[in-house]
Amino acid sequence: MEIIILALIVFCVSALFSMIGLGGAIFYVPFFYWLTGDFISSITIALLLNTITSGSAAITYIRKQMVDFKIAIPFIVASMTGAQIGAFFTKIVPVNLLLFMFALLMIFVGEEMIFSKARILYQDKQIEGNAKFMLIAICGFMIGMASGLLGIGGGTFIVPLLLILGFNIKRAAASSGFIVLFTSLSAFVAHAASWTPDIHMVIAVVIASFMGAQVGSHIMHSKIRPETLQKMFGVILWIMALKMILGLI
Repeated sequence: MEIIILALIVFCVSALFSMIGLGGAIFYVPFFYWLTGDFISSITIALLLNTITSGSAAITYIRKQMVDFKIAIPFIVASMTGAQIGAFFTKIVPVNLLLFMFALLMIFVGEEMIFSKARILYQDKQIEGNAKFMLIAICGFMIGMASGLLGIGGGTFIVPLLLILGFNIKRAAASSGFIVLFTSLSAFVAHAASWTPDIHMVIAVVIASFMGAQVGSHIMHSKIRPETLQKMFGVILWIMALKMILGLI
């Protein structure tokens, strides 16, 4: 595939996923596996693009004061630790069962996003207390392990968790994007030692990813309604779940 076409695909994917607090790795892993046939290499490039997309979007979200650092920082610590452990098990743990379980979870969460009345679209009514931080630590660690093991950034699960904790959808997506930046970076570092990249391709897709995320994050902040964002998130979860299930058949 020509580098220009590849960069254009990455630009569009980054713009879309940055709007919903994801980095796009859950698309990039099967996409680059289809291109290269190398699963470990696909995980590594997916995590790199996840890092760039999330970092680019985070610039916008931090400027707009949309990131909740009190939640994000403990989540980052837990998820980065889990990502290192998950990466260690990549070569020895069968992933098909995990992928199928993730697909089922995505279908369930997607249904809630699309069809629920979304009691917490506009107002932050956040759960307080020690139980909240215990939940963050446990979930952050598990999401980090999934990131390292499967090459996903974890935003698929972080956004619904933040909604459960009482965040409105835009603040949840923005905070998730900031968290995914560090989770993906941690997992990428763990995988990068065994990666031999095509430098020209990497430069092209990294630039495209950064620019796409800038476009997507600005659209999310100022142009899109919360209801639309929530339904977009649900539809994308369903599409990703279908791709996972078809890949396992």
